[in-house]
Amino acid sequence: MITLALFIVGLYVAVKIVPVRIDGYQFREVLRNEARHAAVHRDDSAVLQRIMDSASAMNIPLDRKNLAIKRSTVEVIITAAYERSVDLKLGTYTYRFRAEQKAPLF
Repeated sequence: MITLALFIVGLYVAVKIVPVRIDGYQFREVLRNEARHAAVHRDDSAVLQRIMDSASAMNIPLDRKNLAIKRSTVEVIITAAYERSVDLKLGTYTYRFRAEQKAPLF
């Protein structure tokens, strides 16, 4: 009985947390792709807007103040951070996302 209860609790937690973590992984891919294409797209405001649009479409609570693009003569660095809380009925899990993607400028 205890094993069954633990299995059910584990399954419930997994159902709540895994989609949030998958969204974080997919958003990291969005940042990686935007960093790779930043050499072609010189307008940082357009890149920022595309990232914010992607975050909005994925229901990611990204604030504009937590998103930055830095360019040097050799690379572009895109950083993003957000927190997403998941209610687990007995407590709250806070997923903290922080990513930094670098790509060379050619």
